[in-house]
Amino acid sequence: MRHGPWHEDGFTLIEVMVSLAIIATAMVSLLGLRNYDLRMQTLSRETTQATLLAQARLYEAQHDENRMLGIFEGDFGEQVPFWYRQSASPLPVPGMDDVWVLQVSVFWSEDNRVDLTGFAEAPEDSP
Repeated sequence: MRHGPWHEDGFTLIEVMVSLAIIATAMVSLLGLRNYDLRMQTLSRETTQATLLAQARLYEAQHDENRMLGIFEGDFGEQVPFWYRQSASPLPVPGMDDVWVLQVSVFWSEDNRVDLTGFAEAPEDSP
C-alpha cells in the first residue's frame, strides 16, 4: 500500500546515518587495536634482542678466565641502543666458595630490561 507519489522501498536517512555511525565506531576501534599491536610488536622485538645480547654477555662472562668479582657496566657499540650491567659474586652457600653467581641485566630504556643469572666456576687464582 502506497501513501503518496514519493514512497519507494529503501532505507531512510536516519537508518543510513545510524549505520555509518556504527561503522565509524568499529573502524576507530580497529585502528586503536592496530596501534596497540604495533607497540607490542616493537616491545617484543626489543625484548628478544635484549635477551640474545644478555645470553651472549653471560656466555662470555662464564667462559672468561680473567673474570673478576664486582659490577661492570658497558654498551654493545654505537649500532645497538642497549647497555648492560654485569655482576659477579661468590655463591652465598657455605662450602660453595668455588662457584660464582653471574648476573647480567640488559637495558634499552629506563623502564625496560632483561635479567639473566648464571653460574661459573671461580678462576684458579680468585680470592
